[in-house]
Order: sequence, then C-alpha cells, then structure tokens
Amino acid sequence: MFAYEKFDVFDEIVSSLPEGSALTYSPLIREGFQFCLDGADKSCDVPASEPLTLSGVDAALYPVKREIKKVGYFHDKGFLDNILTGFMEQDIEIAKLDLLPAQLKKVLSTKQREEIEFFDRHLQASFGCSIRTKLEERFHLVNAMIPQYYDLLKKSEVDAVVFRVYYGLNYFPIIFACKMLGITVIDVQHGINGFKHVCYSKFKSNEIDSPFLPDVFWTWGDISTRMLTKESDIESSALVIEGGGPTYLSRQVKPGKKILYTHQPQSKGIPVPLEEIKYVHELKQREVVVRPHPLHIDEAQEVMSLLRREGIKAKLEDPNKLTINDSLKQSGVHITWSSTCALDALNFGVPSVHCSELIDEVEREFTTGLLFRYSDVSKESLLKDPSKARSYSLGSKERVAHGVSQVLSLPAGQG
Repeated sequence: MFAYEKFDVFDEIVSSLPEGSALTYSPLIREGFQFCLDGADKSCDVPASEPLTLSGVDAALYPVKREIKKVGYFHDKGFLDNILTGFMEQDIEIAKLDLLPAQLKKVLSTKQREEIEFFDRHLQASFGCSIRTKLEERFHLVNAMIPQYYDLLKKSEVDAVVFRVYYGLNYFPIIFACKMLGITVIDVQHGINGFKHVCYSKFKSNEIDSPFLPDVFWTWGDISTRMLTKESDIESSALVIEGGGPTYLSRQVKPGKKILYTHQPQSKGIPVPLEEIKYVHELKQREVVVRPHPLHIDEAQEVMSLLRREGIKAKLEDPNKLTINDSLKQSGVHITWSSTCALDALNFGVPSVHCSELIDEVEREFTTGLLFRYSDVSKESLLKDPSKARSYSLGSKERVAHGVSQVLSLPAGQG
C-alpha cells in the first residue's frame, strides 16, 4: 500500500467529523496509519460521523515558552550538525540527550479510547481492516514514557529540542513532555513530503492543538513549505521556517552528464521502470548509474543483472558515500519510479523521467518543465537546463543562519 493511499484513507475518515470534534491525539494516530496500515479494501464511502463527545487539550493551558539559550537533540547529529552549529554560532548551548529504554503502561485515557474507537470503527466498516491493537500499543508506550521524559527534560534545562522528523514513535512522549515544560519543539524535514504525507499533510483545525505536534516546522524551501501548508491549518498553531536543507553541496563535485537511476525497494512493491530506463539509455547513449535506496542496497545486484540482460551498460553507486545532491549535480538526466529525488534534481535543472501521480501533481502545481512521464519524453526535453534550476533542497550556511535567527526571535510565551 503506497503512502498516499494511506493518507487518503486517514483523510476520508477525519473529514467525516463535524467541526468542533477535537482530535487530541491525531499525530500519533497518523503515525499508526503510516506504519501499520498495510492494506485497505474499500467497500463504501465513510459516512458522516457523530461528533466526538470529549473535549481536547486547551492549548492556552500550556506554559509559556522559554527564552532559548540551550538546545537539545537526541539523535541524527550527522544530519542536524549544520543546524546545531548555526545555534552554537549564536552562543546557544547544545546538549546531547539520550533516548530512554521503552516501557509500556497498559492504560488508556477515556479520550484516547474514544479516538481509537472512532478510527477503528470506520476502518472496519468502510475499508475492511483494523489497526486497533497496534494503535493501543503505541498509546501504551507513550503513556508510560511521558513522565520519564518529563523528568529527563526538566533536569536537562534545555529550552528547545530539535528532531529529524517529529513522528518517530519514541519522539511523541518527548514532544508531550516539552509542551508541559514550555520547551520549543523543532521538526526538521528529512526530505520531500509531497501533498499526501500522512504525518504532514492537510491538518484540520480540530487537530492542531494536539500536544504531539511541533511548535516549529523547518522546511527546505518554498516547494516543501507549500506541500506542508496547502489546504492545512498547521500554520494556526506552528511556525513554518524555510531554513533550507541541513546538508550542503560538496564544492569538490563537478557537473556531469550521467544517467542516474534512483532505485526504490522492490520489497515494498515498487517496480523497476525498465521501459523508461531503456528508452532514455537509447536516447542518450550513456552509461546508467544505479543508486539503490540506502536501506535496501541488497537489491542493487538484482537490478544490475536485469539491466545487463537488457543490454544496458550500468554501474553501481554507493548512496552512503555520495549525497543525492552531489550525485544529481553529476547527472544529465534522472530516472525513477516515484522517488522524490526527482525534486532534488530541480536544484540543478536536471530533467526526471518518472511514473508517479504525486510527481505529476508537483508539476501541475509548480510548472517546473523538468518532470516528465515516459509518454511525454523527447530527446529535446531531456536536456539539462541550469536556467530552469529551482532550489528545492540545497542547504547553505546563510539559509541555516536565517532559520536559526527566526527560531531565536520567537518571543517567550509563543511557539
């Protein structure tokens, strides 16, 4: 089941609620849909729902935000390093915090039960599936860990916490504890989210007071900001900052003309776009460089064998030794099934051939002139064109410094 399909299921269920029905825990439930919903066989539309009877959290009761003098992080130092450095250059202290061993507390509040029951009822009735047990397990973990992280964060004396994506399961009790302590929570995007990301897209007004949502969303640029904010009420409760990508382009990499194929895991049901690769290879008469997903490098040799059987000369690229932006800078054309590396390619004016409705939606929204379906490809259209380059994910010291200054300019008492 593709991620955008999971979003469609979640969105249809949430949209059935009348205004005023508070979904206090929707970010955690969104995470459950993202990682636990493996299939949904829709039998009927979700009918209009009765209002939820229990009130949510009153955001006005959260303590005022602290002035930021100390920033903590738990993980992903390599990814966050330039942002952390940006804070240090403003004389902000940085603290490494440790994740605690996970524990479960098998209790649910009445409000938690109401929300789990609401989603489970519609999943079963309209989609023939249930993730109730997995949702309950998530709440059991969060409920057990909130008081422990409250104590840890209170002792740490941090004023802000920065995450690489907020929706890691271990992060929800941390975010909740931060809300209780007046600590600012900063979410840094890890890449393109698209217009249908379960954990980022189209938050409704009855979701945004959740104690599981960050106070600041750090995006990579105008495209990713638009994807976060389109048809969403997220800016009513959080500040969106365009701080740029947290990793920078290597100055040693020179522009190139290779054909880059970014492979996505077949183990997740994503096909190899063989016809697209063959067609571009015939047009360009260049070697194809295969870049596997960093978590599925084991699939690379199978892809290489497939291309060799088709008479396509190819070589393998190690995604752990060369960043995607450095690789795309060396490319003349990019091929993918649905990887959002097609949007990273915009940084350099590199055209992409793809098979994705979601990437089609990006082209309709932003008219880049660089994102093509196989049926629309011509030799002329597959020319690298720096004049069309559009900064999507390129980071820089200047952009990070701007993002840091915006965070630090938050007045105490606001998030």
